[in-house]
Amino acid sequence: MYFSLLITFVLLLLIIVTAIQNSMPLDLKFFSWTFQLSITALIFYSSILGGAIVAILTLPKLAKKSLHARSINKEIHKLKEKILDREKKDASDS
Repeated sequence: MYFSLLITFVLLLLIIVTAIQNSMPLDLKFFSWTFQLSITALIFYSSILGGAIVAILTLPKLAKKSLHARSINKEIHKLKEKILDREKKDASDS
């Protein structure tokens, strides 16, 4: 967890430093559209778009893990109840 957070922080820092050092305007052509945009804005928007794509692609895996954890917690709760019932039954039998 901390390693991935550290890597993310370092990458973000590199992006920010690059963006600050290269703030000149740029003519950007995308198919038939032409935009004038600073390199800083281009780097920023590209980073945001990349982060959003990664987040969207990891959502199914996170949802699956969450559902699995929920089912395991339910099973643990049921097993604890069975253990308590057995202990009560054994205590009442002796």
